[in-house]
Amino acid sequence: MELWWWRHGTPVPEGFTELLDAPERARAAAFRFPAHRARFIWARALTKRIAGTAAGVPARDVRLTREPCPCCGDTGHGPLVAELADGAVHLSLSHSEGYSALLLSPHHPVGLDIELLRPMPVDVLAPTTLSADERAYVAEEPAGRRRSLAYLRCWTRKEAVLKAVGTGVVGDLTDLDVRPRERTARVSRGTGRRGGDWRVSDLLPAPGLLAAVAGPAAGPDEPVTAHRAHAEPSGPTGPI
Repeated sequence: MELWWWRHGTPVPEGFTELLDAPERARAAAFRFPAHRARFIWARALTKRIAGTAAGVPARDVRLTREPCPCCGDTGHGPLVAELADGAVHLSLSHSEGYSALLLSPHHPVGLDIELLRPMPVDVLAPTTLSADERAYVAEEPAGRRRSLAYLRCWTRKEAVLKAVGTGVVGDLTDLDVRPRERTARVSRGTGRRGGDWRVSDLLPAPGLLAAVAGPAAGPDEPVTAHRAHAEPSGPTGPI
C-alpha cells in the first residue's frame, strides 16, 4: 500500500482544475467556501496524478468513481476507486486541519484516516465513540496532550476500518473495538460482501500528523510506504 500526504491551501496550483472532468468541476463550483472548493480540487487532481503515475498513464486518463455502498448499493457514497484501462485501484482519502492524505492499493479495499494532533474534548466524545476497553486505555493517560493522543489513536483506527468496510462512520461506534494497545490489530467488522476481519495499524507520516490504515486481515501484512506529494508539475513523488 502507498500513502501520500500533502498540505493544501486556498490557491489552486496551475493545471489542477484542468484535470477535473465536467461533473467534478460542477461539484467544485457548488462548494460555498473557497477553502473547501480548493481542498476538493487539490484532492482530485493529486489523486489522479498519483494513481496515473503508479499505473504509468497520464493523469487525464484516470477516472475517479465509486463502488456501490455495501449497505444500500448506492454509488453516490460508496468506496472511492480509480478506474484504469487494466483495472481499478482502491483508494481512501482523508483530511484534517489543512492536511490531506491518500491511501491506494491495486489489490484490495483500504481505509485511511488522518488527524492533526490537537486538544480534544475527550470526556465529551469518549462515551459515545469509544468501547469500554478503549475508554479504559484513554483514561490511563494524563489529561492534556497524551490523553488527546490516545483518543485520536482510537478514533483514526475506527474511521480507517469503517472506510475499508465501505460504510464510513455509521452505526454504534462504541460497538467497534480497534484494540489500540496493539501495534497492529485484527478487527472484526463488515457489511455485505465486505464482511470479515480487517488489519489496522498506525503511522506518523509527518510531525504531529496521526494516521491509521486498514486492509483485509487475510493474507500477509502488507507494508505501507509514505511519501509527500508535491503540487509542482514535475510529479507527485517526493519522500518525506
